[in-house]
Formats: sequence, C-alpha cells, structure tokens
Amino acid sequence: MKKILSVAGYDGSSAAGITSDVKIFSKLGIMGLSAITVLTAQNPDDVYKIMPIPEDFFDYELKAIFDYFKIDSVKIGLIGSERQSVILADYIIKYNIKNVILDPVLISTSGIRLGNNIDINFLKPLLNTATAITPNISEAELISGYRIEDINSMKEAAITIKKKYNKIKNVIIKGSHLINTANTVSDEITDLFLNDNNEFIIYKKKRISLDKQIHGTGCTFSAMIAALLTKGINCKRALDETEIFVGKIIENYKIIPDNSKNKKIYITANI
Repeated sequence: MKKILSVAGYDGSSAAGITSDVKIFSKLGIMGLSAITVLTAQNPDDVYKIMPIPEDFFDYELKAIFDYFKIDSVKIGLIGSERQSVILADYIIKYNIKNVILDPVLISTSGIRLGNNIDINFLKPLLNTATAITPNISEAELISGYRIEDINSMKEAAITIKKKYNKIKNVIIKGSHLINTANTVSDEITDLFLNDNNEFIIYKKKRISLDKQIHGTGCTFSAMIAALLTKGINCKRALDETEIFVGKIIENYKIIPDNSKNKKIYITANI
C-alpha cells in the first residue's frame, strides 16, 4: 500500500489539517501517516490559540515515522517555525522523497494569518525541496513577490515561483480570492496550473453563491492532489479530478454544527 506522510497542524474540528488529510488519503486507498507541527484550539468559527510543537519533539515524530515506514510522498501544510522547516527538509533529502506537495498555509480562506509572522523565509528550506505547490492568491503573492490582480499576473507569479525554486515542477494557484477590474469578487473562480513543461492550463468555474464561509477547502484540495500523484496519476489528471471532487462537495455543502454562531460550513462534512 502506498503511504503519504501529512506534516501539518492539528484542527480539532477535523475539517482541516492532518485529520482532514488522512481522511482523503484513506478514501483513495492510501495509508495516511502524520506528524503534527502545531496544535490549534479552533472550531469552524474561530482560531483561539496556536501552539507550535517543540522542535526536538517534532524531530522525534519524523524519526519514528521514517525509521519504520517507507514513505512515498510528503504533503506539507502549516509549519510552526523555521527550525521545523529545516528539520523536515533534511528528512526529505535524506530519504530521497520524490513527491513533495507543499500547501503553504499562511493565510486561510477566511483571511486568518496562520504563519509565523508571515516571514516567507522560514519556508525556504521546504520550497527548495517541494515538487508541487498549491498556494492561494495571497500565499502566491508572498512567495513570488508579485501583486496578483488578473490572469496575467497569476502567470507571472507562477513562472517566478518555478524560477526561484527549481525543484518545483507543478504550480497550482487557487484563485478564489481574485478580484476583478471593478474591485469586486468575480462571478467565476479561476485556478491556474503551470505544469512541468511550462504550459499554462486555466480552470474556470462558476462561483457558487454562499452566504457562509467554507472551512477546509484548501486542505481538501491539496490532499486530493497529493493522493492522486502518489497513485501515479499525472498532475493534469489529478487536478482535473480534484476540481470536480471539491466542486461537488461545495455544491452539496452541509452546515455543521447547527449551533455555530456564524454558521460556517464544514467542507469535510460530505467526504
């Protein structure tokens, strides 16, 4: 059985982070393993507190996994410190991991800044080992240094990311935050894919009108891609299937729990 190691934060609601990742992996017949980077006290409405795992304990988490299991892929989410990045990158290099999918969780869909003071430098060790990356608009701006305002600037950002970090073969920028020329949210969502042949593929889909925020879309999206790549599926087909899968979940959303003060939606409710 193929094995993916999810290195990410813990979300007690199981809508994001390692618990969400492992659910996706299991659904696709892959063994999901995990190493926690940060503990979060959160629910679908609020993040109360974030506590990074001490670096020495994080090192032991990885040692325990890599000593016992043959890892096929590593999927990376929220990282708690620069030292964690260095430790993880060392394991990826030592064990020659071929598939490294980085979902640079710095800014959530709801706008919450989750990274460590949003200093992109602390992610550089992982950017230098990643083979695929799935940032949202805000994260792509931070990593590339480009202001993204339209499709052309999305393309420039993607090209810049590949040039700066030459191990990255596939760049997928999730465009749900893209603002149109009227400075309003577009009726369409545009995702941009720059493949390993430096070809652009644009995914456009109608924005589903919801008066609530959806919790966990980014983690679900990147975990699905990671799982399909691990199964040997090429990135284009993996992205095609992921776009359909996540779209269906959003279309058939459920509001859970019923007593949520903001009625934020669990994306994983229908998985």
